[in-house]
Amino acid sequence: MLKNRNEVLKISFSAFFADLGYQAVVASFPIIFVLIFKAPIPLYGFAEALNYGIGTVMAYAGGLAGDRFGRKRIAILGNVLILFTSLIGLSRDYIQALIFFMIGWWFRNFRSPPRRAMMAEVTSPEERSEAFGILHSLDIAGALIAIIYLTVLLYLRVSIFFVLLFTSIPLLMSTIVLTMVNAGKKSEKAKRKEAESKITQKRVFWTLILSTMFFGFSQYSFGFPILTTTEITGKEYLGVLSYGIFLGASSLFGYLFGRIRMKEFESLAFLGYLIGALGSLGFAYLSSFGVFSLYPLSFLMGTSVASTETFEPTIISKITKEEAFSTSMGYLSAGRSIGIFLGNVIMGFLYQISYTYAYLFAAITSLISFALILNLIMRPNAS
Repeated sequence: MLKNRNEVLKISFSAFFADLGYQAVVASFPIIFVLIFKAPIPLYGFAEALNYGIGTVMAYAGGLAGDRFGRKRIAILGNVLILFTSLIGLSRDYIQALIFFMIGWWFRNFRSPPRRAMMAEVTSPEERSEAFGILHSLDIAGALIAIIYLTVLLYLRVSIFFVLLFTSIPLLMSTIVLTMVNAGKKSEKAKRKEAESKITQKRVFWTLILSTMFFGFSQYSFGFPILTTTEITGKEYLGVLSYGIFLGASSLFGYLFGRIRMKEFESLAFLGYLIGALGSLGFAYLSSFGVFSLYPLSFLMGTSVASTETFEPTIISKITKEEAFSTSMGYLSAGRSIGIFLGNVIMGFLYQISYTYAYLFAAITSLISFALILNLIMRPNAS
């Protein structure tokens, strides 16, 4: 039983409302950028890379700022500015759409490390797997509902631009809930070198940062599977539905992984990175079978991400002292963002040649992450 269950739920429901808003934008962005505004696929890959590239810096900065100026204050600031994503509903070309999306996405990255640190702050080490599982489950539940209403409204031929303007409402609700959280108020003036000295197992820490970076290569923007499904089926709403299946699996297994007592390193390696590799391999060679393969593969990828989002921050929080929680979460987010940044650039160019090459690249990099954590499991006491 979580001692600070109310605070855990406030943080988690703030995440729920945030995803209820901006995840509809995430699913719509490739459709607007490529299919409506006619931007070329390589430019889409570059655009997503730009989102994550600057997002890397923002995640790291958000982590440092959270420990220095107060985690709650920084989390609220970033959360408010996610509203820029909703303004894509006012865009008239792919440049405007990209600018609005980038600003909102950068500040989404900025607020994530201090929010995760707030979750670690209100829980004991043995409670964190469950707490992060609840956070991820409600986070993705909001995203799933966003995909459902987006799919239904697109099927009913409601303007996609109107839907995106509507997403500002749940984003505002997210910020309101976040202001009610009783955590993150203390300002910790932790400098970079001081934060590093508060990491208790540096080999494990840096291996995890490296593995999450390589998994970032394989955790490409789900816009690519959305595009693959849309192109193969010829239906926009079926492409969006693949994202809904991905999110549904991620929400379900995020909750289950948090509730069930599991070995964290083994679960991360096998249920996270290895399953992610198999999912990408499936997209490479089985996509031609249509929704009969695309939807199960989307489910598999959702399971993989649920594992990483539950066990990565849990492990990080257990090998870091409390005063450096936000900074260490910043490193984690930055590591993933670097991988996604480079991965999306490479995916964009490979996808232009053939989606098979793009997904095969993702599968290989995910296997590297698996090998890194497997090495930690097999050699736990190596220096």
